[in-house]
Amino acid sequence: MATTRSRKSSPNTKSSSRWSFIHAPAPTKKNEHPITPFGYVLMAVVTTLWLVFTSSAVKFQCLVGAGLFSCTEYTFYTMTVEDPDGTVRVKPFAGRPGHTTVHQYIMNVFYIPILIHGYHTLISSTFVRILFFPINIWILEIIEGYTIINLIGYNAAWVYRGYDAFFHGTIKLWYIHYWFLMGAALELVVLPTVLPLTYKMFA
Repeated sequence: MATTRSRKSSPNTKSSSRWSFIHAPAPTKKNEHPITPFGYVLMAVVTTLWLVFTSSAVKFQCLVGAGLFSCTEYTFYTMTVEDPDGTVRVKPFAGRPGHTTVHQYIMNVFYIPILIHGYHTLISSTFVRILFFPINIWILEIIEGYTIINLIGYNAAWVYRGYDAFFHGTIKLWYIHYWFLMGAALELVVLPTVLPLTYKMFA
């Protein structure tokens, strides 16, 4: 009787398997599951930290900032179309409905202190903050995206597709120019104008 030998995986195969999560597809709604006890504990801890360690002015900035991003996201959807291969093209009012989620809003409320104030503490130069703002956003998307995936089984807030989508569809490299524009708008216009006003409101 003929026998067959099992093929040993090569080092390259093991290496590619180890790093496959970087370009793995996003989990779908079929992966949805109830929030675990650990998930509830995590949400309670994050909420408590946010309530205790942020000032009233920063809380206001978080609530308003998350709302503004939701409006921006909704508008972006109406101004673009997504091809089957995941390519996003600017095509205003071409029939794609606006889209945003409560999940996105809540996650942004809790993350804005890190996105803005933590980022400013880490980097003092306005130019450097604009230069590295896409990385700041990608870190946000990875942290928020994987948090949602671990809580409920899939990312109900957003999903990126295509050759440039990484980390289970949580980031998309093609959006780098949009993140540069957002960083410039925040650093040069929005934050210098809005932050002082909010601090005066709650002085």
